[in-house]
Amino acid sequence: EKSGSTLFMAVPTMLKMLGEAKGFSNLKLPNMRYFIVGGEALPLPVIEAWDEKGIPIRQGYGLTEVGPNVTSLHQDDAVQKRGSIGFFNFYIDYRVVNDSGIDCTPNEVGELYLKGPNVTPGYWQNPEANEKNFLGAWFKTGDLVRIDQEGYVYVAGRKKEMYISGGENVYPREVEKVLQEHPAVAEAAVVGVPDEKWGESGAAFVTTRKDDPTDESTLAEFAAERLAKFKIPKYFFFPEALPLNSTGKIDKKKLLEIYTNQQKSSNHENV
Repeated sequence: EKSGSTLFMAVPTMLKMLGEAKGFSNLKLPNMRYFIVGGEALPLPVIEAWDEKGIPIRQGYGLTEVGPNVTSLHQDDAVQKRGSIGFFNFYIDYRVVNDSGIDCTPNEVGELYLKGPNVTPGYWQNPEANEKNFLGAWFKTGDLVRIDQEGYVYVAGRKKEMYISGGENVYPREVEKVLQEHPAVAEAAVVGVPDEKWGESGAAFVTTRKDDPTDESTLAEFAAERLAKFKIPKYFFFPEALPLNSTGKIDKKKLLEIYTNQQKSSNHENV
């Protein structure tokens, strides 16, 4: 605000913290053209909060093995295509592939394959990783995406994070986006956990806004109005904060550890 900056680049955690900072309601950035955001998906309420300030957000997608810039969303589309990572950059070849190895139709979720001069030639002295992550010249990102009828790309989540509940695929990112739409929710993360009846179920870890708390039944009801029944998390936990890894992203391995330890503790108490 003091410097009159015209561009700003950030990871989502930074924008969320700025939005919660004292004085945000009075913040004015008349010279700011747009924010550039990457690192992980930005919750829709955060996009909307900055849009009310007149600041559009350019989301992008990338990964270390591919450059790292792969897609970009133009700032003019920040609101009408909320949650999209935009279009692929001109030097990228791409495929979206289903579990049968067939290219997906529009709006069908599949794994993203990439090819181009910016793709790594391979993992150093790691033939197992190369065999697992490459199909000829195509790099298998492990990210699940869908492309709409107009060509805009949306991230559905990580393939390894997807879980199967009662024979149905559940993408945690979809559930997280719904929970984050609740006004009392600051952050939400969902992981698949073992379930005797359904194979796997969802466990949601939610942090709430201090001035607007909520509870498990309220969030389950909220989710039920927006999601199929099998996608509604079976468990809800309300930690003070979500664990982050070294890059500032939510550490889902740690969340699984927390869930497992809580289950062990509960079982021990029952005995």
